[in-house]
Amino acid sequence: MWLPWVVFAVLVGLRLSDPFNTTAAGMQLCGFELLALGYHVRAATRRGLTRAQRRPFWLIAAALAMLVAGGIGFSIVFTTGDKSWGPPMVVAIVARTSIVPILLAALLSFGAEPMNRRARWKLVMDVTTVLGAGLMLMWYLVLGPALSGGHLFDPLRLGSVLFSVGDVVLLVGVGTVMLRGAVAAARRPLTLLLAGTLGYLAVDTAFLYMSIRDVGPDAVIPTLLLGPVFLILLASVQRPAGTATAAARQLRGQSRLPYVALASGYGLLILAAARAGLYPWLGLVAGALLMTLGVAARQILASRENYTLVVTDSLTGLANRLQLRTDLAAAADRHRRTGRPLAVLLIDLDGFKEVNDTYGHEVGDQLLVAFADVLRRCVRDTDVPARLGGDEFAVVLPSVSGAQDATHVAERILAACHEPLVLSGHTVRLRASIGVAVAEDPADGDPADLLHRADLAMYAAKRHPTQHWVRYSPEVADARSDTFAAELAAAAERGQLRVLYQPIVDLLTGDLVAVEALVRWQHPTRGLLGPDAFIPLAERSGDIHGIGAWVLREACRQVGAWQADLPADRSLHLSVNLSPLQLERPELAGSVLEILDATGFDPHGLVVEITESALVDDRSAVPHLEALRARGVRVALDDFGTGYSSLRYLTQLPVDILKLDRCFVAELNGDPARAAVAEAVIRLSQILRMDTVAEGIEDAAQATELTLLGYRTAQGYHFARPQPAAEIERLLHQPTAV
Repeated sequence: MWLPWVVFAVLVGLRLSDPFNTTAAGMQLCGFELLALGYHVRAATRRGLTRAQRRPFWLIAAALAMLVAGGIGFSIVFTTGDKSWGPPMVVAIVARTSIVPILLAALLSFGAEPMNRRARWKLVMDVTTVLGAGLMLMWYLVLGPALSGGHLFDPLRLGSVLFSVGDVVLLVGVGTVMLRGAVAAARRPLTLLLAGTLGYLAVDTAFLYMSIRDVGPDAVIPTLLLGPVFLILLASVQRPAGTATAAARQLRGQSRLPYVALASGYGLLILAAARAGLYPWLGLVAGALLMTLGVAARQILASRENYTLVVTDSLTGLANRLQLRTDLAAAADRHRRTGRPLAVLLIDLDGFKEVNDTYGHEVGDQLLVAFADVLRRCVRDTDVPARLGGDEFAVVLPSVSGAQDATHVAERILAACHEPLVLSGHTVRLRASIGVAVAEDPADGDPADLLHRADLAMYAAKRHPTQHWVRYSPEVADARSDTFAAELAAAAERGQLRVLYQPIVDLLTGDLVAVEALVRWQHPTRGLLGPDAFIPLAERSGDIHGIGAWVLREACRQVGAWQADLPADRSLHLSVNLSPLQLERPELAGSVLEILDATGFDPHGLVVEITESALVDDRSAVPHLEALRARGVRVALDDFGTGYSSLRYLTQLPVDILKLDRCFVAELNGDPARAAVAEAVIRLSQILRMDTVAEGIEDAAQATELTLLGYRTAQGYHFARPQPAAEIERLLHQPTAV
């Protein structure tokens, strides 16, 4: 890796010591280009690369070979002074023209995520903006003078036209790659290649500008080309990894590219207008520029507002679950590269439900806002405090010296909670339980594992009689999982699992139209346990597959019996949740259909609920879900709105129903701004012809507002909590609505 740097430094020194020697400059550049070519050939022949991963390096090597040939040809032309159609001129023009398609193919051979139709149209419009700016620049500097004066078939003049058109095409290619993004594995080599290509375009434009005006070129051009060639050389030592299906990552600044192109184009217009005279063009161009800037600024502000809405918790102003995952993933990546410890705190407010029930939701919201302020005061600017939903918070500490730093933050938060709060005339005390997870080994920083460890530690803190924070250790997991796992494995056989049903009602009529099956564990010593207490363990142990099949079988049997007793004009659907691990099994569709056949349950009455992150992260589940849909089973995207990436895939995924997450329902208070996401989801579902269900309805005002927004079905404690089968049967036969 050191050799390119040494050679580059030596060449720069030589050029500074003898800046006007054109022959020496050309020879030195040619040698450096051959070195870069060799590095790319070596990169293309490395072991362990697929054919697709080798292709860019072979193409770049070919482009460098053409650059060498063109440089030699032009060196001969300008050294001898023979600018006619001789062999050196022909070789130079053909070689330099060939660089464009080869380098363009190299850029486009790096993998990128597939795009839906809307994204493709957006890309076309953005690239068109870049094309317009490139054409304006080339027309003003090269094409206009070349076409308006002299004989077009003069070698240098025709070459200038061909090269400038090629440069515009190459600029469009660079813009396309920057705007569409790159797969994670290709990001570093592609970034260097793009930078080198842009440098080459800038130097080539200067070369063409000088050639068309017959003021050179001299030793300046080969000297300037050393930089772009060096960047292209460095791209060869960046080893790609992974496949083209890796998650797409944006290249830095790519979203600003159309605005940069727009500003460049208008800057050129103003320059040309100023040279042409003040009247009439300068004033007209300035006015057009102001109007365009106003529209562009408005678009930028709207884009930022939309992004803020997606990644921020609107009640507290903290990061939401999506932003936390993004920042935690970035911190974990830095941890793996630098080895600096990383920590996560998971925080649960104790007694929050009692505050809500006693003083009302307004005081509960004020308590959440107050605790968010506590978090901001107790963490550093580099830390990321977030609200995950309800009364659960988290803090990512991306850089700590060790576990002691993380525990000190937990102690500061707990100390700040001791101060009583006066909310709407009520004195309330904050109480919290904190789980601390620290990753000190670079190989031990998986974001999902860190959150899980912090979760285990938090529940250990809840059980501790005096200490309100607990740092994760293997003993914490062992204490909870050894006996617990054995008991869970036998829970179904021992008849300890229960299925509760939460009604889903028609908002207009109040009729019960569906039920969601929810599993509970009647533990012999711990009482009735919710899914959060044992589903993570079931997923780790593999028991989730047996539990999921048992729940589906029991729910189909029970709901099928209810359906048989209902009048012919009334239907009742069943919703069942699928774990992300269940989605990974190839036999998923066959297992579900087998249970439907065994119980006689109509597939058209079943809805399987999946989380959007599970479906977007693992696209292998799509064929399983398509097989279920082919038999009439519908698919619902649960907790919709808490993830961002699924929006770009929504039209491609096998989804029939969007379930609006409860965190957006909780924000409804009659204020149109607080209802923005809920309204956006219902409009989106109408356009895509999907059904919607709103979750977490806790009062009549929320139900009314959702009805006015256009929602037809909903569920939540306002209608009914999860109920045993006997209570649902009573609701089905009562004459009044839920």
